[in-house]
Amino acid sequence: MDTLTSVSNLNRAGTTSNGAQSLSQLSDDYTQFLSLLTAQISNQDPLSPMDSTQFVAQLAQMSQVEQAVQTNLNLENLRADLGAYAVASGSQLIGQTVSVASNTVMLEDGQTDTYYRLGGDAAKVTAEIQDPLGRVIRTLNGLSGEADTHNALTWDGRDDYGNPVLNGRYTVTITALDAEDKPLPGLVFRDAEIKEVMIDSGQMFFDVGGDEIVGHGSILAIR
Repeated sequence: MDTLTSVSNLNRAGTTSNGAQSLSQLSDDYTQFLSLLTAQISNQDPLSPMDSTQFVAQLAQMSQVEQAVQTNLNLENLRADLGAYAVASGSQLIGQTVSVASNTVMLEDGQTDTYYRLGGDAAKVTAEIQDPLGRVIRTLNGLSGEADTHNALTWDGRDDYGNPVLNGRYTVTITALDAEDKPLPGLVFRDAEIKEVMIDSGQMFFDVGGDEIVGHGSILAIR
């Protein structure tokens, strides 16, 4: 991901520098072109004058390029304005609790705010909890297979040996099978608090804690 721009450090000048530099370079080229054109006209042979049609065509091309660069500069300014507006609007979400599509499980004192939703009734639902090193520390069997509802991930914060694990970030993988042992689609999500709002290439991103940054498309609901 490119460098993120947060509410506190949005920099419009940085987003418009490319267009401004191109416009400045074009102005220098245009000045040089006019100088060369003036020199050619001043030193042309009176008995064999230069074809003015070429001059007109070259001037028209320069004008078209200038208009294109100016248009790009205006678009960059517009994008910067929209980005500033988006950040200002998104800043109102800071501190709000949202449901975010994520396989991240945040464990605190044996409690989690992770849920899953199935696309059909399941005969078997299993969850595997992985630690930050990717090791499966707990397998949960017999979870709710009810479709189209918020099913809570009933993990008590213990490993497969019954030992309590440390608070922090874990990952869950849900496997749901129907009566014919065919996989069912499912969505895992959690409740989280928005810590910060950022902009990257005109897109809005949210810091939802647990070292996780998600796009606006991952926000399912605002509570």
